[in-house]
Amino acid sequence: MIFNARDGSVPGVSWAWKKVLRFGVAFLFVMGFVVVLWPSVDPVKLPLETAVNMTITVGPDVPCELDHDKLAALKVLRVAQYTRREIVLDMTDDPVPYTQWLDEPFLQVPKGTEGAADGCSIPAPVSLRVPQPPKLADASHIDFGVATSVERLNESLNAFAHWAGYSRTRIFALIEPDESENGIRDVKAKADSLGINLHITESDDNYLNRYFALIPLLKENARESTQWGCIIDDDTFFLSMPRLVDALAEYDHTTSMYIGGLSESVPQIAAFGMIGFGGAGVFLSKPLLTELTDVYDKCSTMDFTGDRRIAICVYRYTKTRLTVDHRLRQLDLMHDASGFFESGREPSLTVHHWRSWFLADMPKLAVVAELCGDSCLLRKFHFGDGWILTNGFSVIKYHVDPDKDDLSMEQTWDSHNGANDESYLHELGPLRRKDEDKKSFQLVDAVHEPNDRITQWYVMRDEKNGDQILELSWRLR
Repeated sequence: MIFNARDGSVPGVSWAWKKVLRFGVAFLFVMGFVVVLWPSVDPVKLPLETAVNMTITVGPDVPCELDHDKLAALKVLRVAQYTRREIVLDMTDDPVPYTQWLDEPFLQVPKGTEGAADGCSIPAPVSLRVPQPPKLADASHIDFGVATSVERLNESLNAFAHWAGYSRTRIFALIEPDESENGIRDVKAKADSLGINLHITESDDNYLNRYFALIPLLKENARESTQWGCIIDDDTFFLSMPRLVDALAEYDHTTSMYIGGLSESVPQIAAFGMIGFGGAGVFLSKPLLTELTDVYDKCSTMDFTGDRRIAICVYRYTKTRLTVDHRLRQLDLMHDASGFFESGREPSLTVHHWRSWFLADMPKLAVVAELCGDSCLLRKFHFGDGWILTNGFSVIKYHVDPDKDDLSMEQTWDSHNGANDESYLHELGPLRRKDEDKKSFQLVDAVHEPNDRITQWYVMRDEKNGDQILELSWRLR
């Protein structure tokens, strides 16, 4: 068949145990939630549909039986092509580049193999080499603060679980008063089931004041072992807690340090200043937390946005200045950030705006890490037939394939706030023009199967001719 496509726990505990603990506890919680707590929780407001009330058309070129309930969950109404392929992971202790170039094809049957019984599967599995997953991180020396609502906090927990679950870190949430009967109780129960050490405080203050009030909250709750307080947005996503712990170890936490990331867009910097942009994560050492708490009353009256108020307070009342860590990403990219994720560069520490300025389901992207660890996320595999898998994000084929030594990032996003092409070079360059004819399967869903497999579904949308679906099944050798 030719494809015709137009972390944590106690230090020393293995990453595998984290996976077992998380899924075991989460399963028990979900069962208890359904039986006991479900009536007290507001349903998630998503346009859920099933095959019962959807008419799904399967094209004549699809020779296999398909799960219509799954197609409905993927929001597929018409299927033009369906392809399945198995991926076998070989883990190695040797260094592995983030982008690997392979001779074998990906979406066409290798020569000499027989057709699959179901007609939709490529018979030969493909072997991919990935590094051994990092050891589980002890992040007990990092406290996180977030100002949000109980509803948004509940929505954020699945994303928080990837980096905060079983890692000994603490998250302090300062929320507006919760008027629901059991909202806080249910959110805490869900956090416990995911291994998240969550502490919730209610406040009548508006969002900007609650954001700045995270500073004394973190200071008051700091332990002797605390080194860093980090202020985040509820859509700040850390790709790897082990990498974050290693990154912070590069800095001297015993001195006053203010660490953050700039916006990728110069007009955003012009508008808000040389500050640590909050969505990227703002890290304050314990000595600086003490200094800022001492002048909290002075700074709390400032008429600035949350992250800008922190910066102005630091600059006016301390000798500390911003240390820019370019691995902390605000991601002020509009509508299509695929070029960033598909760049093949070493992944950033943080991702922001993934459910607002652009759409990239980070919890789904991270599911495959349950099999191969954080270090296999967003790894790029360039196959001999020109198809490129960016693990957890997309499978694409450029109209004009960049050279092997091309380091540029495809500029897929739209400009914002008067930005031009040069506005993004300081953080993301070198850049190249968007490939308007690029073929792209985007990740829509990923699940951890009972047989210790990860299944991903990538979909290429086509309203006119029907969608094409690529189902990848991952396992360890």
